[in-house]
Amino acid sequence: MLQEFLSFFQIFNFEFAQIAFIAIILITIMCGTLSPVVVLKQRAYLGDTLSHLVFPGVIIGIVLAKITLLPFWGCILIGSIATALIGTFLSEWILKTLKIPPDASAVICLTSFFAMGVIAISNAKDTRIDPESILFGDVLTLTWLDVFVLAITLGFVLISIIILRKHWDAWLSDPEFAEIAGFKVKLLEKLFPVLMTAAILSGLFAVGGLMISSLLTLPTIIYQPKSVFSPIVVLLSFIGGILGFLLAFSFNWPVGPSIVLLGFFSIIVKTLSVQIREK
Repeated sequence: MLQEFLSFFQIFNFEFAQIAFIAIILITIMCGTLSPVVVLKQRAYLGDTLSHLVFPGVIIGIVLAKITLLPFWGCILIGSIATALIGTFLSEWILKTLKIPPDASAVICLTSFFAMGVIAISNAKDTRIDPESILFGDVLTLTWLDVFVLAITLGFVLISIIILRKHWDAWLSDPEFAEIAGFKVKLLEKLFPVLMTAAILSGLFAVGGLMISSLLTLPTIIYQPKSVFSPIVVLLSFIGGILGFLLAFSFNWPVGPSIVLLGFFSIIVKTLSVQIREK
């Protein structure tokens, strides 16, 4: 048993495993940092919406990078920001003009932009884009440059949350009163989508666009904090990432879905324990 245990960890002698492990640590800490804002502000849908809105932009960025030989992440950022802004504008425009429910407007735009991305992939055969690497992620294909981008994004998220913590807390509790009291509400309303987009883009190729929104939601559901920054939520997200990573390597599963399933079962266990206590 001990020999099998030690032989398993020999995989970390390979560079791809080291990169993957560090990337998962960075992603889960970042998601754990943002998770309280996402859940407590009831913006969980935003992560899912943005992951779909940036999808065609990612495809455009990949094609642009391969055609022009411009920096990969620069092209991804430009394409994703463009489609995210266009999608957000169209969603608001449809919402205000047709006076339909906000969720209906969001669903229309996110599914339409996702469809654009699928069509873009089908017409970009020469670039050999693997749709699964974008939708579900493949942390084993990352490079040290990707890790660097993740580290920069994590730093940006941590600084934005910790330095403006009291403003975030005021915005979460009562945004109207917070604005009257002099808190930076308007700044946070603009900053929050930027943080979400940065987190989604940086983790896209590691855990996938369809999984990242779950990682932004699960930690705060498992442990429900009262403040915008919760070390316990960050720790739970970190532990879930490590366990999910080990689970994926043990059974040859995709890393992103493994972490999400682990979080889901944790919520099931918590729900059962709460139900038992209430009886």
